[in-house]
Amino acid sequence: MWSSKILLVTAGAALLVFAALLIGLYSKTPFSEEALYYFNKDFLGRAAEYQRISLQIYLARTLIMWAGLAGLLLFSWRYFSRLAPIPLAHAAAYIALIFLVLYLITLPLDYYRGFVVESRFGLTAHTPASWAADYLLNRSISLLLTVLSFTGLYALMQYFPARWWYIAGVLSAVFIIAGTYLYPLIIDPLFYNFKPLQDEAMNSRIIIMTEDVGIKVDEVLVADASRKTMKANAYFTGLGSSKRIVVYDTLLSGFSQHEALAVIAHEIAHWKYAHITKGILLGIGQAFLTLFLLSLALKELGITQAAGSRADFRAIIIALLFFTLLSFVSMPFENAISRAFEREADLKAVELTRMKELQVTLHKNLAQANLSDVEPHPLIKAVLYTHPPTLERINLVK
Repeated sequence: MWSSKILLVTAGAALLVFAALLIGLYSKTPFSEEALYYFNKDFLGRAAEYQRISLQIYLARTLIMWAGLAGLLLFSWRYFSRLAPIPLAHAAAYIALIFLVLYLITLPLDYYRGFVVESRFGLTAHTPASWAADYLLNRSISLLLTVLSFTGLYALMQYFPARWWYIAGVLSAVFIIAGTYLYPLIIDPLFYNFKPLQDEAMNSRIIIMTEDVGIKVDEVLVADASRKTMKANAYFTGLGSSKRIVVYDTLLSGFSQHEALAVIAHEIAHWKYAHITKGILLGIGQAFLTLFLLSLALKELGITQAAGSRADFRAIIIALLFFTLLSFVSMPFENAISRAFEREADLKAVELTRMKELQVTLHKNLAQANLSDVEPHPLIKAVLYTHPPTLERINLVK
């Protein structure tokens, strides 16, 4: 079973990334003079503690997932090797059972991280019941999509044994594009209520900014996030006619109008530079590469042959473990690209608002509202940060 070099290299790389995060987690350094210039020591200490606890839980959850999938693979290796390929309905049931068990195993950590820690630091508006309702809905959607995806992958392995991986790649591309278009129309409204931004002065300023970059924003929507969180946020989502900028109502109520406009300018910049489209293309490329590597690993393990034999259910268990490990390994690369996009958007936002000091104030206030670690360890930043840390963003726009 361990004769696959691809699986071993991927597991080794994942452990190296995990070790890098451990080093970052337990490497304590004093706050820099620059950090103490912009923030008081109490905030910096509280933010560092929040991030430390969050990372500890994340790493523990990751280990549980890896151990659970590796244990499942060891346990089932001989069992499924003696069976003919199982029917699709049985495969779907097995996949659902595997994920239900994983969800149950990780539920205590999810609850502790998602509700207890957020409550302890004053960042959530949830009650235990409302958190549980959101969690159940999220997991139900995730389970449905996961079962459909992996059952479909198993079907391709059965019916197209020689060509399954690139057919799966094409279908993944379709799913990524369709998902990007449909998510704001179908999934987002399950968790938030949205209404158009009502402030006429802000809308007029937004129109001016969009005209400056030669694009048209159909609508800016306000999400009632204050029912769930104290954090402030905004994001750009969708594709084609589903594109929209969404701002949390916590941003509008807790920040000045100029600061809120600066955040929207940042999202307009994402639109201007087609970052979602670029992200889709990168995601499609990653999907093809991942599936190709999986096909090589399965051949190395003798589950499929070069000529294309029908894979048994072990192929799906290996795929689950391989995807989990590879997604962890790819995070530093994906997040480096994301940070580059964010820096590009930050600079454009300065150009649109024409107020550098406003951007500095905004980043300071966002860090305080979201309890952000303003200068994380370089290894933690490299692996986990989708945005540049606060001090980097301040220095960028100054």
